[in-house]
Amino acid sequence: MARQVFRGLMLTAMTTALAAAVAAQAPAGYDLVIRGGHVLDGAGNPWVLADVAVRQDAIVAIGPGLAGKGRREIDARGLVVSPGFIDTHTHARRGIFDVPTADNYVRQGVTTIFEGPDGGSPVPLKPFLEKIAALGVTPNWGMFVGQGSVREAVIGRVDRKATPDEIARMQALVREGMLDGAFGLSTGLFYVPGIFTPTDEVIALAAVAGSMGGIHVSHMRNEASGVLDSVKETIAVGEQGHMPTQITHHKIIGTPNWGRSAGTLALVAEARDRGVDVTIDQYPYTASSTGINALLPPWALEGGQTDVVARLRDAAQRARVKKAIVESLMFDRGGGDPKNVQIAACGWDPSLAGKNLADITRARGTEPTLDHAAETVMWMVEQGGASGIFHAIDEADLERILRDPLTMIASDGEVPVFGKASPHPRSYGTFVRVLGRYVRERHVIPLAEAVRKMTSFPAQRVGLLDRGVLRPGMKADIAIWDAATIADQATFEQPHQYAVGVHSVIVNGQVVYEHGAMTAARPGRVLYGPAYRPSR
Repeated sequence: MARQVFRGLMLTAMTTALAAAVAAQAPAGYDLVIRGGHVLDGAGNPWVLADVAVRQDAIVAIGPGLAGKGRREIDARGLVVSPGFIDTHTHARRGIFDVPTADNYVRQGVTTIFEGPDGGSPVPLKPFLEKIAALGVTPNWGMFVGQGSVREAVIGRVDRKATPDEIARMQALVREGMLDGAFGLSTGLFYVPGIFTPTDEVIALAAVAGSMGGIHVSHMRNEASGVLDSVKETIAVGEQGHMPTQITHHKIIGTPNWGRSAGTLALVAEARDRGVDVTIDQYPYTASSTGINALLPPWALEGGQTDVVARLRDAAQRARVKKAIVESLMFDRGGGDPKNVQIAACGWDPSLAGKNLADITRARGTEPTLDHAAETVMWMVEQGGASGIFHAIDEADLERILRDPLTMIASDGEVPVFGKASPHPRSYGTFVRVLGRYVRERHVIPLAEAVRKMTSFPAQRVGLLDRGVLRPGMKADIAIWDAATIADQATFEQPHQYAVGVHSVIVNGQVVYEHGAMTAARPGRVLYGPAYRPSR
């Protein structure tokens, strides 16, 4: 279904682009020719043996044995040539100004990344996008405007309904974000302050983005015991807001809830049958990652850090918080055992990175029972918090979601400083892990389908009509890789390991990675959404 939708939407654009490209070709040579590769066009078609010719920033010809020389030629015999991968969910603001080349992504074949997920983004967007453009980055860069950030700007981190005037002000900020270039509205209804937002308020804001050509992408309110209701809510935003809606990093958390992906996927299929444009993205790991505060109940997180600490120092409230943390460790993100919670980064004590909650509890002089681990969590929150990795997802749910044709791939990663802290390996391995583990080793999905989920599908979803497919006239964002060896190396124990099996990466016609090293080129562009007004 998704493939048919994509082909229908893109046919006119591709035909026009092809005609223009062919008409523009001159007898002169090309800037770059990729010779003899197994070309996977990204639309789900089988590979063909062909050359790919590039002039300036665009593909100008594809076919076997192309005549004419390139100023630069790459021998791709025995390798796959595909569109560069498009990651619609990253937290690349964490690290992009330290590592503007985004090595961890580019070395996987990723040529475009999106920021502003989970309801969090700069508000307003324009100054930030200008900063990214001035920085000069290697991959292309797109943004969403975050509902949580918009709500915080208007009413703060408080648990109450917005007034009609406040909703109007929030709608104006969403409109501004779309005019600044956002591709849609993201929500993080699991996080403060998004979690305090009623569904009708979400719809009121999302509809603004939808009316301007944008989409809604949601970190749902609950991915554990309440996952079915959360999927229904995400669908309702699209159905009542009359816009595309997407379940982001879809997963089922907590052992009592394993298997519920069958129900969530059924809800999505039913919604599409009645005309709701709902889709999914996913990363291929059985652990999630977010702040350690995620183990606390939402009511305890209202306000800022000072408010949270004050509650923990009140005996009655502390007891309530502790009970909720124990339940979360047992039935939710803790996966039933404190050892399943690993620290990814800790600003106030970097030595904790890589250690799990059981070890930290034991180091504090107590046995790692659920009660004692809950005390350790509260102690860490009081000190300033930390980011965590939570092992509480079942492989069967992961594979069921991956097989669904409505699922695309997105990392939920960041741009790590190599060797610093202990981040989730998804930042280094998401795309190549799908190709290595789930295509080559486990045969969960076919190769061409995996590439579609990383290229044309996300491009179609966000409205990138000139990327995501290898066709004359499309931008030359290209990945060249070895299907027999491509793999992730990053692990939870040793996350700072780059992908293997990627031969070369091209962004906007320029080679940015080859021979196992990044080049000096930083040709990434800020990409702007459907309502962008450059004169603002």
